[in-house]
Parts: sequence; structure tokens; C-alpha cells
Amino acid sequence: MDDMETRIERAKRFSKIWWQSRADSGKSQEYMALGLGVSKKTIQNWEKGITSPDLFQSSEWFRLLGLNPLHYYLEFLYPDTFSSDSCKIDEERMEEVLISLIKQNTPMEKRQLLYLMSGKHGSSWCALLQMFTAHCHTSMQSRSAAARLIADNYEVERDNDKLICPDDVQPDLPLLKEAALKGKNAAKNNDKGYNSQPL
Repeated sequence: MDDMETRIERAKRFSKIWWQSRADSGKSQEYMALGLGVSKKTIQNWEKGITSPDLFQSSEWFRLLGLNPLHYYLEFLYPDTFSSDSCKIDEERMEEVLISLIKQNTPMEKRQLLYLMSGKHGSSWCALLQMFTAHCHTSMQSRSAAARLIADNYEVERDNDKLICPDDVQPDLPLLKEAALKGKNAAKNNDKGYNSQPL
């Protein structure tokens, strides 16, 4: 973020979080006003940068949209990196952003990431990364079906003592099941995403 940018310019860029995420989800201003218990005028003011929602309202905004807020906030904080052309950033900047994002993860998420990259699970990190990337390009219905299958398989193999690395870091199964359910509901409602956070 440019230090020379005025408060008004920052407020205008901040307002993009609200109108862009709402547009991405296909929800109307009326829908958001009703869901948040505010007037349509309030929603319009947020989207114009005249006023801003508080922290709770912001959280509820993304819950109603069924979207992960991280990308929208990162685009506000780092507009040159997380714009629509973010895949074109130079390698040095990409590494800096990636390290910054990893630092913001919880200790458990860092352990899980380390396990995926270097655990004794028998799959190469490169292959896992390709699978995750392809998975994120499939429909919400496909992703939620795969998540339910993975959760069920994990639970059965855990209960039958057949896990590959039983002493290593494990998934947050309630979070995985919640994400699968929210993904299924999003697919049913033709939503473009869902938001799921650690319990």
C-alpha cells in the first residue's frame, strides 16, 4: 500500500471488498441488507466507501456470501500482488508474499503444510500440489463430493488402525466435514464458494 495514498483513496479501494465480493457471489444489495439487518442504503454506502462495516458485520458479510474473505483483504493490502493478474508477479515478490502468508497460519496449519511437503506419506509434494490445484478448478459439487469421500475414508481407516502415518499430524476432521457440508450446500444453492474456519 502506497504511503502517499490519501484516506479517501484508501476508503475507495476498501469499498471494493464489499461490491466485488457481492458481485462475485451474485447476491443483491437487498439480500445483503436483509441478511445483515441493515438498510439497503447502508450497503450502498459501504460499497461507495462512504462508510464501512465493523468487524462483526464484515465477518457476517462473507458468511452470507459463502466466500473466503482472505483474497479480498489481501487484494486491498497488496493491490499490485493480488490483483486479477497476480499470477504474473515476479518471483522475488511471489516468495515474499508466500512467506508472509505462511507466517499468518496457525502452528497446526504450518505442521500440516510441512507434513504435506515432506511427510512419509508416500506421495510427492509436486504431485499433491497438482492434485490440489486441479481440485480447486473443479465445480463446487465435485469438490464437496471429493471432500466427503476423503473424510469418510480417513475416518474408516483411522478407526481400523490403517492410517499411513498415525503418529504424524492429523487433519481437523470436524472442519473437513463442515467444509464438505458447506460445499454441498453451496453447490445446491449455485453459490460460487463457501467459508469455513477452524472451530
